[in-house]
Amino acid sequence: MGIEQNQTSVTKRRQFIKKAGAGVAVSSLPMKSVWGACSVSGVMSGNLSQTGGGAGETCGTVVMPNGGRSPGSWFQGNTWTPGSNGDSPASVFPQLNSGISSNDKCLLDARIEEMRTIVNQFIVDTHLTISESAAKYIFDSDTFYSTSVSLTDAIFGTGSPVAPPNRKSILRHTATVYMNVYFGLYNGVSLPLNHSAAMETAEIVMAALIQMKQTTDTSLSDAQLGYTDGHSQIIQSTFESEFSAVFDAACSGDAKDKDKDKDKDKDSGKPGKWKGR
Repeated sequence: MGIEQNQTSVTKRRQFIKKAGAGVAVSSLPMKSVWGACSVSGVMSGNLSQTGGGAGETCGTVVMPNGGRSPGSWFQGNTWTPGSNGDSPASVFPQLNSGISSNDKCLLDARIEEMRTIVNQFIVDTHLTISESAAKYIFDSDTFYSTSVSLTDAIFGTGSPVAPPNRKSILRHTATVYMNVYFGLYNGVSLPLNHSAAMETAEIVMAALIQMKQTTDTSLSDAQLGYTDGHSQIIQSTFESEFSAVFDAACSGDAKDKDKDKDKDKDSGKPGKWKGR
């Protein structure tokens, strides 16, 4: 990739991150359940403010739509660390394959690497801002807690302070649900790349996780959280518009040559290898 093209990709990436990171907050989280409809489907389809401040009937459970990815599926193996190996990002975002012939792995790898960089920066820069009361509960302290936690720290249990082991999962699942909604993995998400929808859905889940921890010392199961290894359902045209830097990525000739060299080295080491057949 040339210097000029690389600078253009960086600029577009920064524009996306700046736009994406604006106003991400779970700031009005109640400590008691306020779900009236016991459902998140309305939130994810654009009917927001279903969690807003009422005294709705306590809901015993919440079941998310299918299609989400679990924390491990999203992040195990440094999936989004630039320079990592593997094609996992293309299974989360099948849109990356658009217009690529089946044998052009070099171009797919270039797009994957650009998407890795975008998502990695997104989870570092995006913060969940939680209420003081919820933060005190999650960090199990009235004095040493944080009301602003990056998605990275929430998912990996890092940062300072660190939630105690028995409460880390509250942050981890809240951040994962946010990611699943924001990037359009859940079935029925008609507003992908929408902070309000992702934020309010995450708020419902966090409230459920806190309530269950407080009352029964249990958590939501993967099935209830809709973790079924789905993929982003953002329509291709929207995806290409929002992540144009990905589709500006070009296959490096050096990378192609390296792949060819690897194939030659692999073949040369095989006993009985011969040509013409």
